[in-house]
Amino acid sequence: MASKYRSFLLYAIPLIIALAICVIISCQVRLISKNSVNTFYSYSQGLDKYKDLRQEWRPRILSNYLAGRLVNLIEAELHISDQAVAIKYISAYWTVAWLLLIYLLFIILFKQKSLLYIFGIYAGISFAYMPSIGNPLVFPWDMPSLFIFSCFVAILKTKREVWLVAFIPIAILFKETALLMVAAFLFWEDAPLRRKLLFIGITLLASLLVKIGVDFITANPSPIFTMTHVNPNGTIRLIENLQQLFTLRADSPIFIDAGLLFALLLLPTGKRPLAMLKLIAVGFVLGNFFFGEILEYRIWFEIIPISLYALDIYFFSSETLLPVSGKP
Repeated sequence: MASKYRSFLLYAIPLIIALAICVIISCQVRLISKNSVNTFYSYSQGLDKYKDLRQEWRPRILSNYLAGRLVNLIEAELHISDQAVAIKYISAYWTVAWLLLIYLLFIILFKQKSLLYIFGIYAGISFAYMPSIGNPLVFPWDMPSLFIFSCFVAILKTKREVWLVAFIPIAILFKETALLMVAAFLFWEDAPLRRKLLFIGITLLASLLVKIGVDFITANPSPIFTMTHVNPNGTIRLIENLQQLFTLRADSPIFIDAGLLFALLLLPTGKRPLAMLKLIAVGFVLGNFFFGEILEYRIWFEIIPISLYALDIYFFSSETLLPVSGKP
């Protein structure tokens, strides 16, 4: 009887905590959602209206399409025509739905150890969605990208790297940062180099075709390379981001994702999984510094699950980790 009750608690306790955190996050999101109308409503009136969205954001068509369907549902069910009022409900429901899905994934995958991921993800999200910290905004692709990289952790954990061939081309339709996952093939255990390169080539080709397709459908003025490196005022983002990095402030970029990114970068790279996760993180950092605004801390969500997985491996894993060379 005691063992059955313990088995029940392995899932029940993480789920109770997850639900409580979802309530907290929904309240936070409502406070910062006033500037989110344009993106959440971008696909609410169909593809023709969607083509007015900024070129960097159009490729994230699945995120925006699903958000548009939620907009239509909220307006129809709650009879709210005032966008300033509706966006508070839309952003809250959207965020909580994805967060709960992410939490359920980790509860199923890790059971009681999922508490590490539940609290860690909450800390990272709160750092981005807390009013007065950085530049708090909530956009439709924030939580889907977090979910995608959480699924990536699940794929790595269950050693189903072959799934990435289909997963990555689909995932880039939520946010194109998913392309960084191809680095996992380089560290694929027991796979010969020829097979690794073959899977990388197939995945990159499929992803490129998907990207070209969505850019064509959305009439993107800058197909394939849709990101911008210059702000509307003419300043170069890399220079501005470096200035922000070395500016003394309480909410410093050093604490991105509640310190999880910095913690990941501090870990040694001698073991295969950690080297892979750090390589992805470095690529992500470079991309955000060149093309993002680093004080919008929501753009760092993808790093949260891979940082937590790296910490889990380094501090708590009982598995023997192979070095990068693949030899003990």
